[in-house]
Amino acid sequence: MDRFKYIITLVFFCIPILCWSNDELEDLFLQLDEIIQQIPSLDQKKEEKIKSLKEALALNENSLKEKYFLAEELFLAYEFYKFKEAIHYAFLQRKLARELNDQDLINRSNLNLSILLINSGSYEEPATIMQKIDRQSLNDDRWKQYYETQKTLYNQLFAYTPTIELKEVYLKKYLSYCDTLLNLVSENSDSYLDIKETFALDKRNLLDARKISSLRLSRTSIGERVYSKAAYMRSLTYELEHDDLNQKKYLILSAISDIKGNIKDNASIASLALKLYNENEIELAYKYIHVANEDALFFGSKLRAIQLGNVMPLISKSYEAQLQEKNNILQLYTILISGLIIIALAAVFFSLQQLKKSRVAGKELESTNHELGDAVENLSKANSQLRQLSIDLKNTSHIKEVYLGEFLKICSDYIDKLEHQNIHAQKMLVGRKYSKFLEELKNQDVRKTEMKDFYQNFDQTFLSIYPNFIEQINDLIDESAPVIVKQKSLLNTELRVFAFIRLGISDSHKIAKLLGTSVTTIYNYRVKLRNKARGDRDLFEEQVMEIGNSED
Repeated sequence: MDRFKYIITLVFFCIPILCWSNDELEDLFLQLDEIIQQIPSLDQKKEEKIKSLKEALALNENSLKEKYFLAEELFLAYEFYKFKEAIHYAFLQRKLARELNDQDLINRSNLNLSILLINSGSYEEPATIMQKIDRQSLNDDRWKQYYETQKTLYNQLFAYTPTIELKEVYLKKYLSYCDTLLNLVSENSDSYLDIKETFALDKRNLLDARKISSLRLSRTSIGERVYSKAAYMRSLTYELEHDDLNQKKYLILSAISDIKGNIKDNASIASLALKLYNENEIELAYKYIHVANEDALFFGSKLRAIQLGNVMPLISKSYEAQLQEKNNILQLYTILISGLIIIALAAVFFSLQQLKKSRVAGKELESTNHELGDAVENLSKANSQLRQLSIDLKNTSHIKEVYLGEFLKICSDYIDKLEHQNIHAQKMLVGRKYSKFLEELKNQDVRKTEMKDFYQNFDQTFLSIYPNFIEQINDLIDESAPVIVKQKSLLNTELRVFAFIRLGISDSHKIAKLLGTSVTTIYNYRVKLRNKARGDRDLFEEQVMEIGNSED
């Protein structure tokens, strides 16, 4: 029972920690994506700094020694940024040192050149350069630089040689140079801590390795190469423990630091991409491996190109396979939807056929059907006019929405009325009340009622869109002869004519049909109101078209 309580308590405390870790990791991924977007601007700042150094180097008044140190600054600026440019300034640095005949500066430039070549994957040439160095001429600083360079050379030779016998030789030399460096450098230096952390990691003393890593990270800031290396080393300690969350956390921190520091010769973002690939996060892996590839191409190092050449095809192939799978699913959905549409159309067609079959053809209903057909035709014409009105109202999305709703309402009302009329006609004919039915058909009150409803619907809809239309019309005409309406919520015929013009329907024939009046009447209304215009009469209708625009 106590054991069960212990497990429950452990789970209770672990779940919030796990959730917090996931949230932290999501935030870090967001930060990484944001800093990736900033790469062009960060590179531009770097280029501006380099440009100022180049301009200083080009000044003739600089002494040879000043030019040497400017060349070295440019070398350091390019060291992890652009390989070819770094090589150029490493050789220039050595040339200036030889012109100065300063042995220490010659040694310094040779070691700078060597470490650059080693980090790019070239080993034979730097080995030759260091063999030719006169070790008797090395001072304390240069000895440290010399041993650091040798340590890096044999570490990489050990890592990349395929021969077991040579691996053993290179490992011994690497360890020998590490031991020598530990005796030369201060225990407080990053070089010392780097070696100690590597030894602890190799011996799987992960707690010791993390203590050293925490110390190194606390002494530097994100954006510096030391921070990038320390964060990457920290990720390796979690990789050995299969702690995926913390491994990704420190890979992301290292990658962010590389980007902030314009470090194109990097490993963290490629390692992160490979980790995500192994976790089947293909889209993220594809995105980050492409960033790593762009950095490698920008830097121009053959070593990084070889490393990425082993990983990138795997991720790209998986990404393409994932895309193909998504496309296949999309095609399947398209086929299913198309099938459903065909079934729906078939059902509609079948319903229409059944409806046709259910109609009883008879002589007594021929005239009624003809009249109903005319009514349907009239409705169709009305619908066409309303559709045209809807098309003409495209200039604002608000008008389109309002009139579309009104159009659907009118259609629904007409369908209900036709259905009611059809039922009523059948009853009258079945009851043989032909005379009464004929009288009803001849009655004009129905049309007047429908036109009245049409006017009221149009007025209310139009004024809901342009509530100040009447006032703005009066602003355009002579103030001594304003247009006066009986009800504020309704327009008169004169205002309806110009309401249609505001909606883009300027053809008098169309307006006459919509209002159920003659073209001459419409023309008279237009001329009458145009003659009242305060300004240019020829521009009056254009001014009407502008009503409501300032309110938008």
